[in-house]
Amino acid sequence: MQQSQSYIKTEKKCDRLHDEGSNRLIAICLNPHCDKKLMCCFCYNDYHSEHVKDAKTISQVQQLCKDSIAKFDKLQLTIILQQKAEQFKQVVQNISEQLEKLLQYYIHDIQQLYSMLEDLADSFVILQQGNINQFTNEQCQLLATFHDERILDSIEDITNFIGQRMGIQDLLKISNDLDDKIKLLDFNDILEKNIQNDQLKQFVQTHQIKYDWIQPEFLLTRSPEVTKIEYPNEDFYIGEVKGDKKYGRGLLFNKVAQTYQYGVFRDDNFVWGQQLLVDQKKRYWIKQGKWVNEKIEGRGIQVQFKGEYYQGDLKNDIREGFGIMRYTSGDEYQGQWKMGQFHGKGLYKYATGDEYEGDFVQDRKEGIGSFQYKNGELYVGQFKSGLRHGSAIVKFPNGEIFTGEYMNDKREGPGVYKYITDNIFEGTYKDGQRHGQGIYTDVENGLREIGEYVQGKQHGEHMVFKLLRDKPYCINVYDNGKLVNKKSL
Repeated sequence: MQQSQSYIKTEKKCDRLHDEGSNRLIAICLNPHCDKKLMCCFCYNDYHSEHVKDAKTISQVQQLCKDSIAKFDKLQLTIILQQKAEQFKQVVQNISEQLEKLLQYYIHDIQQLYSMLEDLADSFVILQQGNINQFTNEQCQLLATFHDERILDSIEDITNFIGQRMGIQDLLKISNDLDDKIKLLDFNDILEKNIQNDQLKQFVQTHQIKYDWIQPEFLLTRSPEVTKIEYPNEDFYIGEVKGDKKYGRGLLFNKVAQTYQYGVFRDDNFVWGQQLLVDQKKRYWIKQGKWVNEKIEGRGIQVQFKGEYYQGDLKNDIREGFGIMRYTSGDEYQGQWKMGQFHGKGLYKYATGDEYEGDFVQDRKEGIGSFQYKNGELYVGQFKSGLRHGSAIVKFPNGEIFTGEYMNDKREGPGVYKYITDNIFEGTYKDGQRHGQGIYTDVENGLREIGEYVQGKQHGEHMVFKLLRDKPYCINVYDNGKLVNKKSL
């Protein structure tokens, strides 16, 4: 091993015979199992042949600490860049959601068809003249609503398109009395007559369906015929029908279970809207979104009576994609999901005031993240199976900083602890406590002490020397943290 120029000279000598003066050059072994911690430079290979890499000069130990700090500075920069990337993704997602809303124009009543056709005619005149900047927001929204898989080239095509999908001639004939028939769908009146539990009734009214985000494919699923269908088991349907099938806006009510489907039906199938149901644990749920084979697909809402609230992406009625979950405990999660579990990037806010932001795998913190405690402590680093595990930087409320390794939520391995006084401890940890060789630099008093720690306490001989000098002036002897002797050099 190459001899360094920064060995510490001391009056303590090696018990071997060397050239004059060379036996006073002292180095350190960092191997926790080595029984010869202090040695001269010529004893490296003889005493430490099996772990020669652990024999370090004082300058090498100090360089290790500097490298450690640089490593964690790089880790912190990586985390910041990842957070910025996620913020950019969120901006893109918000823009996508705004664009989606342009496609969610809803026809509220028959009379509005006239003004819609007039606006469409004006829009095509503007298009033909090339004056696109003259479009109003409403006209942009209207054109987006009626954009089909095929290109609609003229106002006649659009008129025919609406007529085919809605039966416009029949609708115009009954426009005067359709509003009276739609009154059969007075949702609050149906709840009042059929749901006896006041808390459940209030729960339903609180989460009553909103039509402002209906998917475009269901905009024109309407029928001019409105009726009430009663079934032998006392269930009933009120709403639009086509022939003998539920078709259009309506409500299907199960009187015994006090559950319903409220929204849009197509060919007797519930395709969009809100469902109140009871699961196997006798819990009431309200679910809202697009329904395919009795399951929600796409953006939706899941609300449990006296329980949790979820709004976000669903696949086959399972949370998948991006979503926000609020729990009765007051906790909240917003982020990515997979197969109904937290998976990917996310932010978890605890009711206690703590917050975790970072990677999740199958509902557990896993990867890189930051944990902000209510008391002001901040952990930035690696997690495994929900616990702090790996490289990390920890800033404490009083301003002190720890840089090092964690294992199963405890400090384990090399670490650097910097006090607000600028004093520094550099060494190894075990089960959260200082254990093994360590260097304590007392900047205030200009001293540095090197020695062994056992379960957080100084133990054995500790070499003490003054800063800016390489010559130790004493050796402190400790027993379980208590100074029992001091040897001058």
